[in-house]
Amino acid sequence: METRFIEEVTIAGQTIQLQHDDIPLSQVELDTDNPRIRYRLQQERNGKKLEEVSLAMPEVGKLRKDIEKSGALRERVILQKNGHDKYKTIEGNCRVVCVQSLHAKNKGDERWKTVPARILPKDVDPKAIAILLSDFHIAGKIQWKAHEKAGQVYHMHNKLGMTLDDIATYLRTSKATVQRLLDAYKFMFEKFRTVDDAKYADLGEGKWSYFEEFYKSKDLREHYKKEPEFGDDFCRWVGSGRLPEGADVRILPSILKHPEAIKKFKAGDKATALAEARKLVEASEPEHGSDFFKLLAKLRESCTSAAQVKEILRIRTDKVARKRLLETYESLVDFMHLADVEVPSGKTAQREKEDA
Repeated sequence: METRFIEEVTIAGQTIQLQHDDIPLSQVELDTDNPRIRYRLQQERNGKKLEEVSLAMPEVGKLRKDIEKSGALRERVILQKNGHDKYKTIEGNCRVVCVQSLHAKNKGDERWKTVPARILPKDVDPKAIAILLSDFHIAGKIQWKAHEKAGQVYHMHNKLGMTLDDIATYLRTSKATVQRLLDAYKFMFEKFRTVDDAKYADLGEGKWSYFEEFYKSKDLREHYKKEPEFGDDFCRWVGSGRLPEGADVRILPSILKHPEAIKKFKAGDKATALAEARKLVEASEPEHGSDFFKLLAKLRESCTSAAQVKEILRIRTDKVARKRLLETYESLVDFMHLADVEVPSGKTAQREKEDA
């Protein structure tokens, strides 16, 4: 086997050489801890091989067709020496699976007998590999899916012992974002996957958005912290379909604050429970489901916020700014008349406008 090229990369201050070679397919082994299918592979109960799990992914089927049409891989996979004559796939499992499938289809075709690769040395620190993969697929241009990114964060922190600060640096994001991804993935992986004797474990991959939305909500995080059993309830709501969409998690804080709404949500028919609970919430909080009332709420908040002192001072001295405020007031009064709402007595908008 002839060495074609030596590439050097620097990871966490360490210079690593990657040797470019074409490796015989028979010497290439797939990585069972691959971030893209780590969760899915752990859920397989029928003894399926990694190759079967990968080929069952719709995106891999499309990739196989693309590779076959091109007649070769457009980008080298990354392998690592694993024993005397074996190489473990570090990056590019799906591409290797496609080549294996194409080779099985036509064993005489020279194009599918080898895999173009960049070879990592055997003794590279696993943390460096994790950083390299994150640079490719989280901070870089070849993006993993959201749950795959979160799974990599979980792996880097829990399995490799990397600090949140270091992970945030390598992923080019904030420590708060890393913490949120870590907490959300832990909730999905450790709680949702095991609740009620692993009843919903096979659904995990498609439910990631629910757990991400959960940890975006300060109210839900605090509720879970105060009442740990709430975590089990949430997992059941997600697994059973009581929350049809991930975005539906956003209304949960309001439902939890409304006694009748949460009662309806928990005990009502699964198909209609959320809609009925939402109606009760919207009746007491018109901001839900209405952009108009959201704007009114934002206006009220701005008018009562001490942070608006600068604007108040401007309105006192700036005639144009004062006029805008009065025009808004007049529009609101007109709207109230149309809605049959009595306008409270006080100075008329016209008099104020003339004074301005």
